[in-house]
Amino acid sequence: MSARGATVALVLASVVAAVGLAEGALRLLSWQRVGVVDEIARRDPMAVKVRPHGVFGYRQRPGAVFPYAHGRSASANAEGFRGPLVSRPKQNGTVRVVLLGESTTYGYGVNDNETIDAYLRADLQAAMPTSRVDVVNLAFDGYDAYQIWQRLLTDGVPLQPDVIVLNTGINDVRNSLVAPPLRDPDPRTLLWEAELSRLREEERSGGPRPWTRVKHWLFLARVPGIVREKARSRREGPPPPPQPHPEAVMNFELNVSRAADVARRLGVALIVSTPPSVLLDPLAPADMKPRSYWIGEDRAATQAYRDTLAAHLLTVAARRASAGEPVTYQAHHLAPTLFLDDCHLTPSGNQQMARDFASLLVPILARR
Repeated sequence: MSARGATVALVLASVVAAVGLAEGALRLLSWQRVGVVDEIARRDPMAVKVRPHGVFGYRQRPGAVFPYAHGRSASANAEGFRGPLVSRPKQNGTVRVVLLGESTTYGYGVNDNETIDAYLRADLQAAMPTSRVDVVNLAFDGYDAYQIWQRLLTDGVPLQPDVIVLNTGINDVRNSLVAPPLRDPDPRTLLWEAELSRLREEERSGGPRPWTRVKHWLFLARVPGIVREKARSRREGPPPPPQPHPEAVMNFELNVSRAADVARRLGVALIVSTPPSVLLDPLAPADMKPRSYWIGEDRAATQAYRDTLAAHLLTVAARRASAGEPVTYQAHHLAPTLFLDDCHLTPSGNQQMARDFASLLVPILARR
Protein backbone atom coordinates (compact mmCIF):
# COMPACT_ATOMS: atom_id res chain seq x y z
CA MET A 1 0.00 0.00 0.00
CA SER A 2 1.28 3.45 -0.90
CA ALA A 3 1.96 6.10 1.73
CA ARG A 4 -1.03 8.05 0.49
CA GLY A 5 -3.26 5.00 0.70
CA ALA A 6 -2.06 4.28 4.21
CA THR A 7 -2.81 7.86 5.24
CA VAL A 8 -6.33 7.65 3.81
CA ALA A 9 -6.90 4.34 5.55
CA LEU A 10 -5.65 5.78 8.83
CA VAL A 11 -7.92 8.81 8.50
CA LEU A 12 -10.92 6.60 7.70
CA ALA A 13 -10.14 4.32 10.63
CA SER A 14 -9.84 7.35 12.90
CA VAL A 15 -13.19 8.71 11.69
CA VAL A 16 -14.88 5.34 12.19
CA ALA A 17 -13.35 5.05 15.67
CA ALA A 18 -14.46 8.59 16.58
CA VAL A 19 -17.98 7.93 15.34
CA GLY A 20 -18.06 4.67 17.25
CA LEU A 21 -16.88 6.32 20.45
CA ALA A 22 -19.38 9.19 20.08
CA GLU A 23 -22.22 6.77 19.34
CA GLY A 24 -21.26 4.63 22.32
CA ALA A 25 -21.07 7.65 24.61
CA LEU A 26 -24.52 8.84 23.53
CA ARG A 27 -26.03 5.43 24.11
CA LEU A 28 -24.37 5.14 27.51
CA LEU A 29 -25.64 8.56 28.56
CA SER A 30 -29.12 7.76 27.26
CA TRP A 31 -29.41 4.99 29.85
CA GLN A 32 -28.93 7.67 32.48
CA ARG A 33 -31.68 9.79 30.85
CA VAL A 34 -29.34 12.77 30.60
CA GLY A 35 -30.95 15.95 29.21
CA VAL A 36 -30.64 16.34 25.46
CA VAL A 37 -29.18 12.83 25.12
CA ASP A 38 -32.43 11.39 26.41
CA GLU A 39 -34.20 13.46 23.74
CA ILE A 40 -31.87 12.00 21.08
CA ALA A 41 -32.69 8.49 22.27
CA ARG A 42 -36.41 9.18 21.99
CA ARG A 43 -36.10 10.46 18.41
CA ASP A 44 -36.04 7.03 16.77
CA PRO A 45 -38.18 7.61 13.65
CA MET A 46 -39.13 3.94 13.44
CA ALA A 47 -40.35 3.83 17.03
CA VAL A 48 -43.13 6.40 16.59
CA LYS A 49 -46.16 5.15 18.50
CA VAL A 50 -48.83 6.65 16.26
CA ARG A 51 -49.83 5.79 12.73
CA PRO A 52 -51.80 7.74 10.11
CA HIS A 53 -55.24 6.58 9.10
CA GLY A 54 -57.94 7.95 6.85
CA VAL A 55 -57.39 11.23 5.05
CA PHE A 56 -56.06 13.23 7.96
CA GLY A 57 -56.32 11.07 11.05
CA TYR A 58 -53.94 9.29 13.39
CA ARG A 59 -54.28 6.49 15.90
CA GLN A 60 -52.16 4.23 18.10
CA ARG A 61 -49.66 1.90 16.51
CA PRO A 62 -50.87 -1.68 17.16
CA GLY A 63 -49.02 -3.13 20.12
CA ALA A 64 -47.60 0.22 21.27
CA VAL A 65 -47.15 0.83 24.99
CA PHE A 66 -47.39 4.34 26.44
CA PRO A 67 -45.67 4.63 29.85
CA TYR A 68 -46.93 6.98 32.55
CA ALA A 69 -45.67 7.99 35.97
CA HIS A 70 -45.66 5.62 38.95
CA GLY A 71 -45.33 2.52 36.76
CA ARG A 72 -48.68 2.91 35.02
CA SER A 73 -49.05 2.48 31.26
CA ALA A 74 -51.50 2.26 28.38
CA SER A 75 -51.32 -0.35 25.65
CA ALA A 76 -52.80 -0.62 22.18
CA ASN A 77 -54.17 -3.95 21.04
CA ALA A 78 -53.57 -5.61 17.66
CA GLU A 79 -56.17 -3.34 16.02
CA GLY A 80 -54.77 -0.11 17.46
CA PHE A 81 -57.18 0.76 20.26
CA ARG A 82 -57.18 0.37 24.03
CA GLY A 83 -59.03 -2.56 25.55
CA PRO A 84 -59.95 -6.08 24.43
CA LEU A 85 -60.47 -7.00 20.79
CA VAL A 86 -64.06 -7.52 19.65
CA SER A 87 -65.58 -9.78 17.03
CA ARG A 88 -66.22 -8.69 13.46
CA PRO A 89 -68.93 -8.89 12.36
CA LYS A 90 -70.76 -8.34 15.62
CA GLN A 91 -72.24 -11.58 16.94
CA ASN A 92 -75.93 -12.06 17.70
CA GLY A 93 -76.80 -11.19 21.27
CA THR A 94 -74.02 -8.58 21.52
CA VAL A 95 -74.62 -4.95 22.37
CA ARG A 96 -71.77 -2.64 21.49
CA VAL A 97 -70.87 0.86 22.66
CA VAL A 98 -68.23 2.89 20.83
CA LEU A 99 -66.55 5.44 23.08
CA LEU A 100 -64.90 8.45 21.41
CA GLY A 101 -62.98 11.37 22.81
CA GLU A 102 -59.63 12.76 23.85
CA SER A 103 -57.00 11.78 26.40
CA THR A 104 -59.58 12.27 29.16
CA THR A 105 -61.68 9.49 27.60
CA TYR A 106 -58.68 7.42 26.54
CA GLY A 107 -57.53 7.25 30.16
CA TYR A 108 -54.32 9.25 30.23
CA GLY A 109 -52.27 8.46 33.32
CA VAL A 110 -53.96 5.21 34.37
CA ASN A 111 -53.63 1.51 33.60
CA ASP A 112 -55.74 -0.36 31.07
CA ASN A 113 -58.05 -1.73 33.76
CA GLU A 114 -58.64 1.75 35.26
CA THR A 115 -60.21 3.50 32.27
CA ILE A 116 -63.77 4.65 31.63
CA ASP A 117 -64.32 1.85 29.13
CA ALA A 118 -63.02 -0.83 31.53
CA TYR A 119 -65.38 0.23 34.30
CA LEU A 120 -68.25 0.81 31.89
CA ARG A 121 -67.82 -2.65 30.41
CA ALA A 122 -68.18 -4.19 33.86
CA ASP A 123 -71.13 -1.99 34.84
CA LEU A 124 -73.09 -2.69 31.67
CA GLN A 125 -72.37 -6.40 31.77
CA ALA A 126 -73.65 -6.57 35.36
CA ALA A 127 -76.81 -4.69 34.37
CA MET A 128 -77.37 -6.82 31.25
CA PRO A 129 -76.26 -10.35 32.20
CA THR A 130 -78.07 -12.06 29.32
CA SER A 131 -76.22 -10.05 26.66
CA ARG A 132 -72.61 -9.84 25.68
CA VAL A 133 -71.48 -6.24 26.18
CA ASP A 134 -68.63 -4.63 24.24
CA VAL A 135 -67.30 -1.17 25.01
CA VAL A 136 -64.70 -0.09 22.45
CA ASN A 137 -62.44 2.81 23.38
CA LEU A 138 -61.53 4.72 20.20
CA ALA A 139 -60.43 7.84 22.07
CA PHE A 140 -56.81 8.95 21.99
CA ASP A 141 -54.40 11.63 23.16
CA GLY A 142 -54.61 14.97 21.37
CA TYR A 143 -57.83 14.29 19.49
CA ASP A 144 -60.03 17.25 18.66
CA ALA A 145 -63.54 17.00 17.26
CA TYR A 146 -62.22 16.56 13.71
CA GLN A 147 -60.02 13.62 14.71
CA ILE A 148 -62.92 12.08 16.63
CA TRP A 149 -65.14 12.29 13.57
CA GLN A 150 -62.40 10.71 11.42
CA ARG A 151 -61.90 7.88 13.91
CA LEU A 152 -65.63 7.24 13.98
CA LEU A 153 -65.77 7.01 10.21
CA THR A 154 -62.78 4.74 9.73
CA ASP A 155 -62.89 2.54 12.83
CA GLY A 156 -66.20 3.13 14.60
CA VAL A 157 -68.67 2.49 11.79
CA PRO A 158 -67.28 -0.96 10.85
CA LEU A 159 -67.73 -2.04 14.48
CA GLN A 160 -71.56 -1.82 14.14
CA PRO A 161 -72.18 0.17 17.33
CA ASP A 162 -75.54 0.20 19.06
CA VAL A 163 -74.71 3.47 20.81
CA ILE A 164 -72.01 6.08 20.24
CA VAL A 165 -70.65 8.09 23.17
CA LEU A 166 -68.73 11.25 22.29
CA ASN A 167 -66.94 12.90 25.23
CA THR A 168 -65.10 16.01 24.04
CA GLY A 169 -64.36 19.67 24.67
CA ILE A 170 -60.75 19.97 25.86
CA ASN A 171 -58.38 19.94 22.87
CA ASP A 172 -60.50 22.17 20.66
CA VAL A 173 -59.45 24.98 22.98
CA ARG A 174 -56.00 24.55 21.43
CA ASN A 175 -57.48 25.09 17.97
CA SER A 176 -58.64 28.54 19.03
CA LEU A 177 -54.98 29.59 18.98
CA VAL A 178 -54.63 28.79 15.26
CA ALA A 179 -54.75 31.98 13.21
CA PRO A 180 -57.97 32.15 11.18
CA PRO A 181 -59.24 30.98 8.89
CA LEU A 182 -59.26 27.47 10.31
CA ARG A 183 -59.20 25.18 7.30
CA ASP A 184 -61.02 21.87 7.00
CA PRO A 185 -58.87 19.95 7.74
CA ASP A 186 -56.03 22.13 8.98
CA PRO A 187 -52.50 20.68 9.42
CA ARG A 188 -51.82 23.27 12.12
CA THR A 189 -54.20 21.45 14.45
CA LEU A 190 -52.48 18.09 14.05
CA LEU A 191 -50.16 16.76 16.73
CA TRP A 192 -47.11 14.88 15.42
CA GLU A 193 -47.62 16.63 12.08
CA ALA A 194 -44.03 16.18 10.80
CA GLU A 195 -43.89 12.51 11.74
CA LEU A 196 -47.31 11.76 10.29
CA SER A 197 -46.42 13.51 7.04
CA ARG A 198 -43.30 11.36 6.79
CA LEU A 199 -45.22 8.19 7.62
CA ARG A 200 -47.86 8.91 4.98
CA GLU A 201 -45.16 9.48 2.37
CA GLU A 202 -43.42 6.24 3.35
CA GLU A 203 -46.70 4.35 3.12
CA ARG A 204 -47.11 5.63 -0.43
CA SER A 205 -43.52 4.76 -1.38
CA GLY A 206 -43.60 1.28 0.12
CA GLY A 207 -41.49 1.64 3.26
CA PRO A 208 -39.07 3.72 5.32
CA ARG A 209 -36.63 5.93 3.44
CA PRO A 210 -32.88 5.22 3.70
CA TRP A 211 -32.27 8.23 5.95
CA THR A 212 -35.08 7.05 8.22
CA ARG A 213 -33.31 3.71 8.59
CA VAL A 214 -29.98 5.43 9.29
CA LYS A 215 -31.55 7.54 12.05
CA HIS A 216 -33.15 4.40 13.45
CA TRP A 217 -29.77 2.72 13.88
CA LEU A 218 -27.54 5.71 14.75
CA PHE A 219 -28.08 8.23 17.53
CA LEU A 220 -25.58 10.55 15.86
CA ALA A 221 -27.76 10.82 12.75
CA ARG A 222 -30.56 12.29 14.87
CA VAL A 223 -28.42 15.13 16.22
CA PRO A 224 -28.56 17.50 13.19
CA GLY A 225 -32.35 17.65 13.25
CA ILE A 226 -32.42 18.51 16.95
CA VAL A 227 -29.75 21.17 16.46
CA ARG A 228 -31.76 22.74 13.60
CA GLU A 229 -34.92 22.80 15.72
CA LYS A 230 -33.20 24.48 18.65
CA ALA A 231 -31.50 27.02 16.37
CA ARG A 232 -34.81 27.87 14.72
CA SER A 233 -36.44 28.23 18.12
CA ARG A 234 -33.72 30.68 19.23
CA ARG A 235 -34.10 32.70 16.03
CA GLU A 236 -37.86 32.93 16.37
CA GLY A 237 -37.72 33.80 20.06
CA PRO A 238 -40.55 33.24 22.52
CA PRO A 239 -44.04 32.97 21.02
CA PRO A 240 -46.32 36.00 21.29
CA PRO A 241 -49.02 35.99 23.96
CA PRO A 242 -51.86 33.70 22.87
CA GLN A 243 -54.91 35.36 21.38
CA PRO A 244 -57.84 32.94 21.20
CA HIS A 245 -60.09 33.20 18.17
CA PRO A 246 -63.75 32.61 19.04
CA GLU A 247 -64.69 31.49 15.52
CA ALA A 248 -62.87 28.18 16.11
CA VAL A 249 -65.90 27.17 18.18
CA MET A 250 -67.91 26.83 14.98
CA ASN A 251 -65.36 24.35 13.64
CA PHE A 252 -65.91 22.32 16.81
CA GLU A 253 -69.68 22.40 16.33
CA LEU A 254 -69.31 21.42 12.67
CA ASN A 255 -67.33 18.30 13.49
CA VAL A 256 -69.60 17.27 16.36
CA SER A 257 -72.52 17.64 13.93
CA ARG A 258 -70.69 15.44 11.44
CA ALA A 259 -70.38 12.73 14.09
CA ALA A 260 -74.10 13.13 14.85
CA ASP A 261 -74.83 12.69 11.14
CA VAL A 262 -72.97 9.38 11.23
CA ALA A 263 -75.05 8.20 14.19
CA ARG A 264 -78.23 9.22 12.36
CA ARG A 265 -77.23 7.30 9.23
CA LEU A 266 -76.50 4.23 11.34
CA GLY A 267 -79.80 4.62 13.17
CA VAL A 268 -78.17 4.51 16.62
CA ALA A 269 -78.37 6.67 19.72
CA LEU A 270 -75.71 9.28 20.43
CA ILE A 271 -74.64 10.56 23.85
CA VAL A 272 -72.55 13.74 23.78
CA SER A 273 -70.69 14.71 26.89
CA THR A 274 -68.32 17.37 28.22
CA PRO A 275 -65.25 16.15 30.14
CA PRO A 276 -65.25 17.61 33.65
CA SER A 277 -62.71 20.29 34.56
CA VAL A 278 -61.27 21.70 37.79
CA LEU A 279 -59.19 24.51 36.35
CA LEU A 280 -60.75 27.11 38.63
CA ASP A 281 -61.46 24.93 41.66
CA PRO A 282 -59.45 26.04 44.73
CA LEU A 283 -59.19 22.38 45.76
CA ALA A 284 -57.73 21.29 42.39
CA PRO A 285 -54.78 18.86 42.35
CA ALA A 286 -51.24 20.17 42.67
CA ASP A 287 -50.35 19.18 39.10
CA MET A 288 -51.87 22.22 37.38
CA LYS A 289 -48.99 23.40 35.18
CA PRO A 290 -49.98 25.01 31.86
CA ARG A 291 -50.42 22.56 29.01
CA SER A 292 -50.64 22.75 25.24
CA TYR A 293 -54.44 22.68 25.37
CA TRP A 294 -54.61 25.74 27.66
CA ILE A 295 -54.77 29.32 26.45
CA GLY A 296 -51.23 30.12 27.55
CA GLU A 297 -51.15 30.19 31.34
CA ASP A 298 -54.58 31.76 31.66
CA ARG A 299 -56.80 29.35 33.59
CA ALA A 300 -59.84 31.61 33.50
CA ALA A 301 -59.69 32.12 29.72
CA THR A 302 -59.14 28.40 29.18
CA GLN A 303 -62.11 27.47 31.35
CA ALA A 304 -64.28 30.08 29.66
CA TYR A 305 -63.50 28.55 26.27
CA ARG A 306 -64.22 25.07 27.60
CA ASP A 307 -67.57 26.34 28.82
CA THR A 308 -68.27 27.80 25.39
CA LEU A 309 -67.50 24.46 23.75
CA ALA A 310 -69.81 22.74 26.23
CA ALA A 311 -72.60 25.21 25.38
CA HIS A 312 -72.23 24.44 21.67
CA LEU A 313 -72.23 20.71 22.39
CA LEU A 314 -75.45 21.14 24.32
CA THR A 315 -76.88 23.16 21.42
CA VAL A 316 -76.13 20.36 18.95
CA ALA A 317 -77.78 17.80 21.22
CA ALA A 318 -80.89 19.94 21.80
CA ARG A 319 -81.27 20.70 18.10
CA ARG A 320 -80.96 17.04 17.15
CA ALA A 321 -83.29 15.87 19.89
CA SER A 322 -85.94 18.41 18.85
CA ALA A 323 -85.73 16.93 15.34
CA GLY A 324 -86.54 13.51 16.76
CA GLU A 325 -83.02 12.07 16.79
CA PRO A 326 -81.94 10.00 19.82
CA VAL A 327 -79.24 12.43 20.94
CA THR A 328 -78.66 13.20 24.63
CA TYR A 329 -76.28 15.60 26.35
CA GLN A 330 -74.64 14.54 29.60
CA ALA A 331 -72.79 16.75 32.06
CA HIS A 332 -70.56 15.41 34.85
CA HIS A 333 -69.87 16.74 38.33
CA LEU A 334 -66.82 15.20 39.98
CA ALA A 335 -65.06 16.05 43.22
CA PRO A 336 -61.57 17.62 42.87
CA THR A 337 -60.06 14.57 44.58
CA LEU A 338 -60.97 12.50 41.49
CA PHE A 339 -58.62 14.45 39.19
CA LEU A 340 -54.95 13.86 38.38
CA ASP A 341 -54.65 17.40 36.97
CA ASP A 342 -56.99 19.93 35.39
CA CYS A 343 -59.01 17.36 33.40
CA HIS A 344 -57.47 13.87 33.52
CA LEU A 345 -58.99 11.55 36.09
CA THR A 346 -57.87 9.10 38.73
CA PRO A 347 -59.13 5.52 38.46
CA SER A 348 -61.96 6.46 40.84
CA GLY A 349 -62.81 9.44 38.63
CA ASN A 350 -63.00 7.20 35.57
CA GLN A 351 -65.21 4.82 37.52
CA GLN A 352 -67.60 7.66 38.33
CA MET A 353 -67.69 8.69 34.66
CA ALA A 354 -68.55 5.11 33.75
CA ARG A 355 -71.43 5.14 36.23
CA ASP A 356 -72.72 8.38 34.73
CA PHE A 357 -72.69 6.91 31.24
CA ALA A 358 -74.20 3.61 32.38
CA SER A 359 -77.21 5.43 33.81
CA LEU A 360 -78.07 6.59 30.29
CA LEU A 361 -76.84 3.57 28.36
CA VAL A 362 -78.68 0.77 30.17
CA PRO A 363 -82.21 1.90 29.18
CA ILE A 364 -81.06 2.69 25.63
CA LEU A 365 -79.40 -0.70 25.15
CA ALA A 366 -82.33 -2.52 26.72
CA ARG A 367 -84.50 -1.27 23.87
CA ARG A 368 -82.18 -2.57 21.14
